[in-house]
Amino acid sequence: MLSPMHVDTQRGGTLTKVLVTILVVALVLFAGLYFFTKAQSPLAAGQAQVAFNDVLANHGSALAPQVSLEPNGQIYVATTIRNTGRVPIKIQGLGTPEHSGELPYVPGELRLGDGKTPDPSQAAPFQPKELGSGESIGVLVTYFPNVDLICQLFSGLSAGAGTQITSFPLRYTTFGIEDQQTVEFDHPIVTVERPTKADCERVAIS
Repeated sequence: MLSPMHVDTQRGGTLTKVLVTILVVALVLFAGLYFFTKAQSPLAAGQAQVAFNDVLANHGSALAPQVSLEPNGQIYVATTIRNTGRVPIKIQGLGTPEHSGELPYVPGELRLGDGKTPDPSQAAPFQPKELGSGESIGVLVTYFPNVDLICQLFSGLSAGAGTQITSFPLRYTTFGIEDQQTVEFDHPIVTVERPTKADCERVAIS
């Protein structure tokens, strides 16, 4: 016959094994969910509608707009964001653009809209928004002059190729795990003339 102490020891050992097994399974599930979240790119943009503030009124053709770097210039882009993934996500806001020090204009504000009207007065302040699989929301992205633009990249002449606005970054969560995706438009929506070093410095001190 086993003593009470020996029985308690067996029970304790069994409980420890069960807890360790549960912990291992939980870690494996979390790791799988984490890598799934980081591997996906669930966000897709719809058609973009573009407008400009008065500072950039001289932007050329509506079909192929081209602007210069101006201290108070603003570019408004209305579009939709669709969750093409298989699980729900929650849009948290704008992310940080890659190579942001090289971009004359950067996205600085995200608002909720109808996805068609590029007018900030017709859009609401952004709040985190959950999207189920296949669901969409309308947004308005405002691009501002980049005060962190690296002026040493430019010379005294506006020479060389300009840049194109082709995307914006969004932060989102999947099951509470946060990630960022650069959401691409289906074509470049605005061309920005290459600024001079003086143009860049005017923006930096504005």
